[in-house]
Amino acid sequence: MQICRVELRLVGKTTLELPEFAGSTIRGAFGNILRETICVQPNKKCQSCMLRNHCAYTYLFEGRWHFSSGNQSQSGVPQPFVFEPPTNGQTRLQGNEIQLGLLLYGDAINYLPYFTYCFERLGQWGLGRNRSRYELDSVRDVFNDYTPITKGNTGEIIKRPQTKTWEDYQSMAVEMGAVTRCQIEMLTPLRVKQGGQLQNQVNFDLLIRAIIRRWHLLCKYYSFEEYKNIELTELLNLARTIPSGTLNLQWEERERYSRRQGQRMMMGGMVGIMECGGELEPFLPWLLLGQDLHVGKNTSFGLGKYIVKCK
Repeated sequence: MQICRVELRLVGKTTLELPEFAGSTIRGAFGNILRETICVQPNKKCQSCMLRNHCAYTYLFEGRWHFSSGNQSQSGVPQPFVFEPPTNGQTRLQGNEIQLGLLLYGDAINYLPYFTYCFERLGQWGLGRNRSRYELDSVRDVFNDYTPITKGNTGEIIKRPQTKTWEDYQSMAVEMGAVTRCQIEMLTPLRVKQGGQLQNQVNFDLLIRAIIRRWHLLCKYYSFEEYKNIELTELLNLARTIPSGTLNLQWEERERYSRRQGQRMMMGGMVGIMECGGELEPFLPWLLLGQDLHVGKNTSFGLGKYIVKCK
């Protein structure tokens, strides 16, 4: 499965104001404009639309209905994108510029023009509670040294972004050589479940399983490549033997408003640092991959972001 990472540079005429949980606001605003742009039956719900299996909106936002062949929604379908807003924790961003990260997975990379078009429209409409207006100044390919891939200061894509695959993460791991210790820093709340329950503690085994599960689901729905050829039984058994070492994790609560449910929702998770030691080389490709996947629940908001530092 291919992965791309781009950066959208949004420039406002005045200071851009976003809530602390900006990922939720951005995703919601993008979804509203995407549906308004794409939908040919706006008075119908997605599940009753005859075009739901051929629709860009359901493909990106309502995968449970896009991939459903009957009256029941397909459970467990992830959204094939992640927004990475600034993580400085400020409710008022200093200056008039935002660098918004965007990750796309598999065939969803072909939908990048939908994102740029919607963000151009969103800039005219305004973002956030104060409807802060902006212009989409550029889109840059992060994996290719931040090379611009749009025409001038428009959202017109003139070059497909560079991508990474599983083989790239394997090569990166080999270049790192022998690794016996690593530090994993959770930058945004990590929300993982075990036995159907949201966990307030994370160990190495749980993290590896969350990475593999997310990769499998994204491959299953958004890539034609075979994803079952990698033998994982031995790896998962080995993961149970890796001690988590020093844990400096704490629960951080986030709150978002859901227009669909008409209520405020708590979206807390674990942030901080986890140090691990042992025979880590077999896990390095997965840990490196997870940095570009995000893990756990609500990843499209930007949750589950971490970085790895190895020794």
